[in-house]
Amino acid sequence: MYLVITCYRCGQLLLAQARQKTRNCPHCGFRFKVEKSRKIAYAKSAREASLLLRQLKNTLKGKKYSALK
Repeated sequence: MYLVITCYRCGQLLLAQARQKTRNCPHCGFRFKVEKSRKIAYAKSAREASLLLRQLKNTLKGKKYSALK
């Protein structure tokens, strides 16, 4: 299973596998625990997760991701 989550430092959306313990944010470089991050969406496959992430980014374009924190 894959997750669309937010970085709790910069608020950017990113993907993670559900079994991952930690994740590095590619935007700010912060390392955080996946289990403590805000989960925005769940997906069964990497392709589905990627599509979800793209749709969310398009929907939120021009808005601050920090509102998702």
